[in-house]
Amino acid sequence: MAKFIMVVGTSSNSGKTVMVSGLCRALANRGYKVAPFKSQNMSLNSRVAKEDGEIAVAQYTQSLAAKTEPSIHFNPVLLKPKGNFTSQVIVQGKPYKNMDYNEYRKNKAYFLNKIKESLDYLDKNYDYVVMEGAGSCCEINLLDDDIANLRIAEMSNANAILISDIDRGGVFASIYGTVELLPKKWRKLIKGFVINKFRGNIDVLKNGFEKIEELTNIPVLGVIPYDDSLILPEEDSQALQNRRVFGDIKSSVEVDVLKFSKISNFTDVDTLSKDAVVKFIDFKDDITGDILILPGTRCSTVEMQLMKKYGMNKKILEFVKNGGIVLGICGGYQTMGVKLIDEENTEGNIKSIEGLGLFDMETHFGNEKAIKNSEGILEVDGLKFKVSGYELHEGITISNEKPLIKLIKGFGNDGNGFDGAIKIIEHKKDKKEDANHGNNTINDNTNIIDKSYIFGTYLHGILDNYQFRNYLVNLVRVKKGLNPITTDNYGNTFEENMDKLAKIIEENIDLEKII
Repeated sequence: MAKFIMVVGTSSNSGKTVMVSGLCRALANRGYKVAPFKSQNMSLNSRVAKEDGEIAVAQYTQSLAAKTEPSIHFNPVLLKPKGNFTSQVIVQGKPYKNMDYNEYRKNKAYFLNKIKESLDYLDKNYDYVVMEGAGSCCEINLLDDDIANLRIAEMSNANAILISDIDRGGVFASIYGTVELLPKKWRKLIKGFVINKFRGNIDVLKNGFEKIEELTNIPVLGVIPYDDSLILPEEDSQALQNRRVFGDIKSSVEVDVLKFSKISNFTDVDTLSKDAVVKFIDFKDDITGDILILPGTRCSTVEMQLMKKYGMNKKILEFVKNGGIVLGICGGYQTMGVKLIDEENTEGNIKSIEGLGLFDMETHFGNEKAIKNSEGILEVDGLKFKVSGYELHEGITISNEKPLIKLIKGFGNDGNGFDGAIKIIEHKKDKKEDANHGNNTINDNTNIIDKSYIFGTYLHGILDNYQFRNYLVNLVRVKKGLNPITTDNYGNTFEENMDKLAKIIEENIDLEKII
């Protein structure tokens, strides 16, 4: 039988996801078989588990922190917002139904039953299950319908840790208020407090520790210092507000990422951070980078409509005309075709819209969702290498372009063994070079050949494959006279940061008491 630990928060972004990741790695480093768990998550960032089912990216990365293979049972209920107060509900990895809040809450018993099934599976197969709550564990207006916090701790006989972010202020009031507002049956599940994101001398907190322990009879287990050197995956698109520009700010390569209104899996671009400066741009912004990425999105038709509304479509075509490099991933790839057709309004209320026209292809919506871990062979410019990724898309793409990837496994464009598209456009320009400050004109009408590279793929995680990532960055570096990259500069960044996080947990939290 497993031991269950739950991390709940006084608010959203209090540090629950990071705390769970650190505990998973610290326990795994001690030789325990560990699983992360979040009964219900709401996120547009998701990954594919070992059963070819969909789970939130946070539980996927927590499973890597725990050194275990990701499973659909780590996140049995996933809500993916679609707009108009409706979400696609994913149950144990598979699409279940599109529901609004009222319909969802009426089906609470069904979801709790599925959550219980997953908890039973984890109980039989792991030593420790480290569970993550959602938002605040004490939204008193929602407690009756909350299936993501202490009701689940009670169901699994878990002890709970309450974490609060001191960086935003009012940490002791937040802790005390949360405990006092909880129903007594759940209040008794809280066995310790953790204070997160502290900067400064911990001695100034000691009087606060004594008072909060006196008031609640619950101990403070530790204080996690603020460490901005940690590079950890984000799951909430709100995080983009604080990371508009990131990566190597000294790099000569700039990658612009169009911040779609319903952007998903934006962590696809994280691996570029070691070799380029990455900038998220809005629909009204100019494209100033060398490479433009059209990322994943929940609603391709809506994004296409917004690109036209704000003139971004024209900017993209001009960017390509001037030798730009464009990579479209999943929903972003779909917008690159001639037309997007959604007769059944599965994406929204736009039945048909013209795309960017960068590829001769059409995308049709209304099919069963493709959820696959995929791999294949990518060939470009005489290079040939194996790539892998994962597919999460509704939409079949009929393409007349050269495929980017020959699949070994996966669904791809239409299930026929190929994924994506590639087009290389040569631009021949007339260029006059004026010698001696205009006195003598030489090389009149010389043909200078420039190239635009256009790539599209359904494979999220395509940039995790360092050979393709290096190829993309080197297109710019070589053009600028810089030496090409040949190694995996991102490498073991995730592993290094997880071990660093576990060390922070070990050094600052009473882990023995938790165990």
